[in-house]
Amino acid sequence: MKILTVLTGGTIGSTVKNKTIDVKGFSCPITEMYKEKFPGTADFDAVNLCSVLSENINYRHWNSLTDCILDGEKAGYDGIIVTHGSDTLSYTSAILGVCLSFIKIPIVLTAADYPLENPKSNGFLNFCGAVEFIKSVNAPGVYVSYGTGEQADIYLGTRLCEADRFLDRFSDFTGTPLGRYCQGKVTLNQSPFNPTPEQLMQRRSPILQGVPRLSDCVKMITPYPGIDYSRINLSPNIKAILHLSYHSGTLCTEGGSTALDLLKQCKENGVDFYLCSIKNRENLYATTRKLLADGGVPMYNISREAAFAKLTAVYSSDCANPTEVSGKNFFFENVLEFR
Repeated sequence: MKILTVLTGGTIGSTVKNKTIDVKGFSCPITEMYKEKFPGTADFDAVNLCSVLSENINYRHWNSLTDCILDGEKAGYDGIIVTHGSDTLSYTSAILGVCLSFIKIPIVLTAADYPLENPKSNGFLNFCGAVEFIKSVNAPGVYVSYGTGEQADIYLGTRLCEADRFLDRFSDFTGTPLGRYCQGKVTLNQSPFNPTPEQLMQRRSPILQGVPRLSDCVKMITPYPGIDYSRINLSPNIKAILHLSYHSGTLCTEGGSTALDLLKQCKENGVDFYLCSIKNRENLYATTRKLLADGGVPMYNISREAAFAKLTAVYSSDCANPTEVSGKNFFFENVLEFR
């Protein structure tokens, strides 16, 4: 089993100096830790792609990362592990899950809550979960290994939701991760919303024409009471608006400045307007109905990260009908009852 480890920085690739966590000065490759603990169980090559705190990740890093992973697949690696910062882990995993949905080997991202030198760090546990997933499940696609204590959860790359601001815990968009790593083994969770092992192993054909060169073409907006839409400008590079909704799939459509005003501005400027996430059900709120009637495009049962990743990939590509392509399921990001 030969695994390529792509190092990008983050807490898992950081050290602490003068009470400051930074990627500068880090010199403890996690692959060496693994080989000392489990000698002879896997062969590793490591590529130091970049050393960046993940809050500073941008489109240039994502393009370099997809190139590196594709090169690794061509080189014949059995799997690839990407060490990453936790702050934007859910965004990068979604980007890779969408852009590389057709990949034929497992790609597993992992991170840490503390630098590896800290005994409380979960970085090594998470890395072990990534290795074991590649060795035992070996399903093509993009996944994440991250947990606490003696257990790491295994997530679909397009289902991971950003960690909360207090406990720093990640969650799955459906509430049930794909699986877990515990006591050296990976087991898959039973859930009507999770794909079966057979579905995971299915080969997927590319939906886009090649891997897109990602660019800043999507603006994401978060709603809050009293938002003034007149202050939102549509720069020339923006091709689509991703407007997150409240949990009921609603936005403000009455009063002063409303989402309907922004939708009108988008239509006048040839910018597509998406609502995320809308529950795929018969009865919708009147405010949602108004937005859909005026041309808003619903994104059903999908996380904000996956919606952003999908639109960024689609609108960075040369698609004749981007709204149609955006409705397709790239890598289980649109949640259905799979069983």
